[in-house]
Amino acid sequence: MNATGEITKLSVTGCYALAWRSFSKWWIPLCLISGLVVVFQIVPRVLVRTDMDEFKTTTRACVTALIENDLTALETVTAEAAQRSYALSRKLMAYGLYLFPLIALLTVVLLMYANWAVKDQRQARMPLPALAWIAVVHVLLAIGKLTAFLFFVVPGVYLYIKLLFVSLVMLELKKSAGEAVRISWQMTRGNFWPLLLLMIMNTGLQIVALPTIVGEIPVTGFANTTRAAAFRMLLGPPPPPPPPAG
Repeated sequence: MNATGEITKLSVTGCYALAWRSFSKWWIPLCLISGLVVVFQIVPRVLVRTDMDEFKTTTRACVTALIENDLTALETVTAEAAQRSYALSRKLMAYGLYLFPLIALLTVVLLMYANWAVKDQRQARMPLPALAWIAVVHVLLAIGKLTAFLFFVVPGVYLYIKLLFVSLVMLELKKSAGEAVRISWQMTRGNFWPLLLLMIMNTGLQIVALPTIVGEIPVTGFANTTRAAAFRMLLGPPPPPPPPAG
């Protein structure tokens, strides 16, 4: 649904075409910011690599003991696996408390630049406190969507799509969090399947690029540009001004 209240049908190919034109002009700032996002996403993987390798080794030992029906060995390695799993979980949670909000803030900044790229117009940056608040909303929504997805897969996917544009609405239209949720919910009406296809294609690109850091950086920037392009296409032109009084 666009700004005039009409339902606009999203074209996935048109969205990708707009995103590519926008990204090709703005690739330098988009790649710089997405590079920071990727770096902070990789940091936890590097920091817990040793713990992860030890956990995998212990898990394989558990499986071997179970197959061989070695109850004595199974009891020993099961206790060790539980300890390693607990230590790994604590580290991941500790890193997440510090890095997840920072990644959310950088993602909001990346979406701001992606929105500018789609409009092909650089605008005044939002003040840091406003960006930080949008990042907080981004984190809270991410937790809510992840929880819904873990317990109820289909409702979780539906919620993810319906809340896809909350951060962009807050950035572009300067709306409150509650109003942004309502607007995102309305904007996505009638376009669930095209938006789902768009997100699946973006996820596929990111999975393909995941083994290489160099490839993951531009793909992350492009994926956020496609989201901004979809937002721009569904937002549509602003409503006409009211006629003069009298």
